[in-house]
Amino acid sequence: PLHGPDPRPALLNSSPASSAGRAHGDPPNKATPSEAPLAQAVLRELRVSNVTPNSVQLQWTVPKGPFDSFMLQYRDAQGQPQTLPIDGESRLVTVPGLSPSQRYRFHLYGLRGGKRIDHASTEAITGEGLQGLTQSPSGSRAGVGTGLGLGPPKEPKPPRKSPQYPPGNSNSPSGIPVTPLGTPITPQGIPLPFFGNGTPIHLRRAPVMPLGTSVPPWGLHYPPGISQYPSCPQTLWLPPEATSQQLWGLKPAERYGVRLQGRGGDPQTAPLEAIFDTPPLPHPHPRDCAEEQLNGPGPSRETLIFLRGDPARPLRVFCDMETDGGGWLVFQRRQDGGTDFWRGWESYARGFGNVSGEFWLGNEALHELTATTPTELRIDLRTARDSAFALYRDFAVGSAEERYRLRVGAFSGTAGDALSYHSGSPFSTRDRDSRDPRDPWWYRNCHYANLNGRYGTPRDHQGIHWFPWKGFNVSIPFTEMKLRPQRG
Repeated sequence: PLHGPDPRPALLNSSPASSAGRAHGDPPNKATPSEAPLAQAVLRELRVSNVTPNSVQLQWTVPKGPFDSFMLQYRDAQGQPQTLPIDGESRLVTVPGLSPSQRYRFHLYGLRGGKRIDHASTEAITGEGLQGLTQSPSGSRAGVGTGLGLGPPKEPKPPRKSPQYPPGNSNSPSGIPVTPLGTPITPQGIPLPFFGNGTPIHLRRAPVMPLGTSVPPWGLHYPPGISQYPSCPQTLWLPPEATSQQLWGLKPAERYGVRLQGRGGDPQTAPLEAIFDTPPLPHPHPRDCAEEQLNGPGPSRETLIFLRGDPARPLRVFCDMETDGGGWLVFQRRQDGGTDFWRGWESYARGFGNVSGEFWLGNEALHELTATTPTELRIDLRTARDSAFALYRDFAVGSAEERYRLRVGAFSGTAGDALSYHSGSPFSTRDRDSRDPRDPWWYRNCHYANLNGRYGTPRDHQGIHWFPWKGFNVSIPFTEMKLRPQRG
């Protein structure tokens, strides 16, 4: 279903006068000619890179910049405006807490000097949810740049007379119980029950103020980013029957304050307030996507891992958090032919491409990731009509001295076993020990699989092939190769 002709939210700090005379579909408050000296940055190509039933991942480019920060605006399933402030270095954000099977329109604004310089828009439809089940909002390690999910129960719950608080978090000035019985606070999210007495609830997220400072009502105040986002509050509207709210996108090991006030009731009613601390992450420097998954729930996304847990060795990767239990680190993807895979030895050793698009992570990284921990490999293959997968135990890639030799163990899956034939083979490129002049891969005397072949070229064994599934006459349009620590 659609939420009106254009679900674009009004700016949170816009006055009625500022929006008068503007068409409903027009971008609000574009930069005036007096702001021309700041109009040096350019924002382009806002696109959807991943969709789940309750989240959308967006990417964009900045061909000319930089921007100080970004602001993403959209309307939720109830038609209420939402705003996410985003760091100026980011080029990707995950919007959690969405409703399944809904169309959303997103507007991204680039900010410099506190003014909107450029903007881009796009639309997305969330995936289908399981009928009869409420989708849980998704968390993220991105901190302030993420949103708040909405998932109230269907019927109001009676007020708790004696709420319990986590150890060391008993400060609740006006009586909001910080967490229900038996429900822990995670580093990135906290269940927050409250009692609206049948009136709509208005929440705002903004930087925290020092204790004793006067703050505006209806505030949800966050300590991280106080200098970076001092004027980017967010407003979240909840229905009258809501009695709980998940807060997501929190930073670990931080203190937060929340203020909650009903609208439409007695204006003398005091707002409810609470203070709580988030615990530290179980894995502050995750070695792979499996440890990143243990840090908290969330959709598939880009993130940073740290090779062998070393803080000095960060690596940006894409984590598949949904396929077969999640925790997969994707190291190869083909999907549109936009990235050239006809490259030499050094390029494949270092890696190339965009981890949210087409890419090869790098043979050096593959060796580091598989050298010390038993690892399993999954390969997902798709055409427009069908899909298949292959799963291998005991996956490893050797060192540069071993020419990144491939090793795989027992096979299972629906695509057929095309890779066991290649086990034990060194990696080959056109400029280093090429056993096949066409494409970089682990070749033996010939090949039964080549996922680094020429995109969309089905003839002469030059395409993207997995012989037991589609033979050599079909170039497979979508492939992903991914790894995780071996399970079971």
